[in-house]
Amino acid sequence: MRQRASRTAATMLAALALALPVAARLPADRPVMVGGQQDIDACPSVAVIVPLREGGDGFVAVRAAPSLKARRLYKLLPGQEVLLCAASADGQWVGIIYPEPLGGPDVSECRVSMPITGKARAYDGPCRSGWVARRLLTVIAG
Repeated sequence: MRQRASRTAATMLAALALALPVAARLPADRPVMVGGQQDIDACPSVAVIVPLREGGDGFVAVRAAPSLKARRLYKLLPGQEVLLCAASADGQWVGIIYPEPLGGPDVSECRVSMPITGKARAYDGPCRSGWVARRLLTVIAG
């Protein structure tokens, strides 16, 4: 009897694990790293979000890690300027820094337009940061 109850409980736990929401399996957040090179700006290029296809949702999602499955942090509109700081290992994603669109600092005030010496570190403000698919950006400087 006890063995049967254990088997039933194990079966129920397995079913519950399979039914967990996808959010429980999101990729871990990965901060955008800046600095680490003496002669290069921490984020050496400026880009804009490309015009999006008609019929789409009208925005580009900024992700917490370089993955479509990563948590969405923010929505950027076409034409928004961003700073390019890092690339994913496969080159498909770019770590960006961008100003708060509603009353935040300008892109020039994000503190990454100069070299940051020492070891590379996670960006900590005053602007926002995250990951965007490279194909959704057009480089305009740098």
